[in-house]
Amino acid sequence: MQPLTPVIIKVVEAPSRETSVADILLGAVGLVAFALLAALVVGIVVGGVFILFKKAFPGNRFNGQQSGEMLLNLSALGSAAQPDVSLHPTDRR
Repeated sequence: MQPLTPVIIKVVEAPSRETSVADILLGAVGLVAFALLAALVVGIVVGGVFILFKKAFPGNRFNGQQSGEMLLNLSALGSAAQPDVSLHPTDRR
């Protein structure tokens, strides 16, 4: 009887593609472009919501009415002796 010799099978995988500096830079630029595009879309949506809110509810306290705003009326041509300062639009002189 002859001794049994083991059979060794080596599985060779396909070689992977090398990653170059250009691949890394292209990926980084793509990621930054995606982030900028996402920020632009979110900004446009949030701005649109604010505009729609202002048009839908014109008398809300965030539009200036009843917000306790202070009007300074700063102007280079205005009167320097008596500045027109009011705490509310209905308090004008």
